[in-house]
Amino acid sequence: MTDATSAVPARAAGAETPARRVPGRLFAVLPAAGIAFAALTFYLVEAWTRKTPWVFTDELEWSQISRSIASTGHAARRGQPIFFKSLYAYVIAPAWWIHSTATAYAAVKYVNAVVMSLAAVPTYLLARMYVTRRAAVAVAVLSIAIPAMSYAAAIVPEVLAYPWYATCSWLIVRCLERRGRLDYVLACGACVVAGLIRWPQFATVPAAFLIALGALWIIGPRGRALRAGWSRRDHFAAIVLFAGVMIVFNRVILQHEAIWQQSTQYWKNRMVDLGLEAGLAFTVGMGILPVIGGFTSLFLRERRGDPRYRAFVAYFASSILCVVLYTAVKAAYLSTVFATLVEERNMIYLSPLMLLGTAMVFEARRIDWRVVVVVSLFVVWLVYAKSFQLLFPYFEAPGFAILAVFTRHFAWTVEGLRLGLVLSLAVGLIALRLRRLPAVAAAAALLIGAWMLTSEIASTVGSDNYATQFRNNLPAQLDWIDARVHGAPVTYLGQEIRDPNGLFLTEFWNRSIKHVDSLDGSAPGPGPTYAPNIISTDGKLDGLDGVPYVVADNGVTLQAPVVNGGRWNQLTLYRAHGPWRLLQAEQQVYSDGWAPEWSTFTYFKPGLRGTLEVTLSRTGYHGDAPAGRAVLTTGTVELVNQQARIGKITDRRRALVENGSYQVVRIPVERTPVRFVLTFRKTIPPTASDPRGLGAQVGFKFVPAKRQG
Repeated sequence: MTDATSAVPARAAGAETPARRVPGRLFAVLPAAGIAFAALTFYLVEAWTRKTPWVFTDELEWSQISRSIASTGHAARRGQPIFFKSLYAYVIAPAWWIHSTATAYAAVKYVNAVVMSLAAVPTYLLARMYVTRRAAVAVAVLSIAIPAMSYAAAIVPEVLAYPWYATCSWLIVRCLERRGRLDYVLACGACVVAGLIRWPQFATVPAAFLIALGALWIIGPRGRALRAGWSRRDHFAAIVLFAGVMIVFNRVILQHEAIWQQSTQYWKNRMVDLGLEAGLAFTVGMGILPVIGGFTSLFLRERRGDPRYRAFVAYFASSILCVVLYTAVKAAYLSTVFATLVEERNMIYLSPLMLLGTAMVFEARRIDWRVVVVVSLFVVWLVYAKSFQLLFPYFEAPGFAILAVFTRHFAWTVEGLRLGLVLSLAVGLIALRLRRLPAVAAAAALLIGAWMLTSEIASTVGSDNYATQFRNNLPAQLDWIDARVHGAPVTYLGQEIRDPNGLFLTEFWNRSIKHVDSLDGSAPGPGPTYAPNIISTDGKLDGLDGVPYVVADNGVTLQAPVVNGGRWNQLTLYRAHGPWRLLQAEQQVYSDGWAPEWSTFTYFKPGLRGTLEVTLSRTGYHGDAPAGRAVLTTGTVELVNQQARIGKITDRRRALVENGSYQVVRIPVERTPVRFVLTFRKTIPPTASDPRGLGAQVGFKFVPAKRQG
């Protein structure tokens, strides 16, 4: 009877469980949903604050490729087909179906915010394999609070690469644990897609997978069985054989990759130095504790018997090896062909794994303090041995942005920053010691989140300020060229393009610009450029046949009608009226009107008589430099190698340009075309504030003679 009466409540409770679980689960999801909504809203607002792209040439190149995909289905830059680069271009391509460039750009930024925030999903799924639900939620949230989330407002492939790397980590670790056929299919498929998102960097994903598989096989039952009868000599021989295989693989396969070959063969010291600097930026941006916790999680004795833990350790350790090696190789290579950069940008993919490892450490009953001490000493050495990159904003290393907060707003010195980081390390070690207290774990998560988010916000604010400065120098109507040509193709034509940012911005906001040319070959990429040649002394240009519109820049004036309202700053929009010809062109004149030791002016329209007015001024200088001694040479125009030169000299005179003075020299011209060359024997010496050697502020103007009666 007792059994019967006790069984009834049990059945009744069992019958009521499904009804209770449904609302219970819904309420359990609400906090996570609220956090996800808040995080997504935060990044959508950050995307909204970005006024214009500024990371050139990266953002312009991905815009060109994605626009080409949207309009033709094929990747191209300035109309020239290009090899496949990344699936990211296809993800944002549909946004460019929107006619308004401003609206399309906003859509791209919002898509970026959503896509990059999705990294929290696979991070949570991976974390649930090892830690409690609350800890997994914390890891997922912190994974989208890292400094590199500032990339979400930029048009760069990291936006898609970051969540996909997290997805690969989840699928690969699950595969290493389960070893099912479907698991292998999913993990291998993820590796293939990773290569399509970011190659060659994401070659590190299958490489880490293979290394982890090999390591687990060696320590697994089959590996132990194979080595059961081995002596020490056998083990040593196996190690030598493996080293030989790696050397052959390096020589036969890897040496065909230019980046790998040059860096590993000629720039090993740079690899070490720049790799460590990137590691320092990553450590600082993560708040130090997650890095110490991440490495410590590789040595949790209490979990060694768990196959899931061994899978995590194998993949995490191999990922660290591959990602750090790639970062060092790329940074060393870039230092030889582009610039010396702190490439934390390539290490951000380790962030979710570091955060998960730290959560595992906080939930562990015991940790190996020897590992903690070694990693802590290494971090202290990094802080004091390597330099900080304090430029602001610094796109390649957003982890350093938090240091810029202290230097810019609180006037901290470098020594103060180092001491502050060491104190942060000490606080993290105290948290590790007291990790079993729930309040300590919660406080640590909050402090880590606050630290990383501060760096993310600082990096975003710096980028926004930079973009706003660009926006303030642009016309009120950003797509002013598109609005006037109504879809017709436009060619940009400039010269002496020393600062291409204005060109990049104009090209981004005006999709009708299809080609970028320059008279002197200074037109920058990305994409093809052309340098039109002058093929006759009346200024006729080649290579522009059939071009309906040209927007001219920096002293280039054409013999063509100006489109109504088609002027802005130094840019002028012309409409075709016969062959394209130069009207006049000046060289070696800076945007502020100053000329260095020489400059030229050529007026091409033939058959005119008049006066050449040359303005020589130093009203913008009141220093003690010697007066400028100018030589003014005028003559006819001839073509040498399709470039304008003085043929016959018709006038030569000298002028003294005193500091603070202003004068206009008038030179009679009997017949155009005419070429004028201005030279200075002495210039204003360069200074720290202006490194240019300057002759005078100049102006050139040909004034045709008035026709009689």
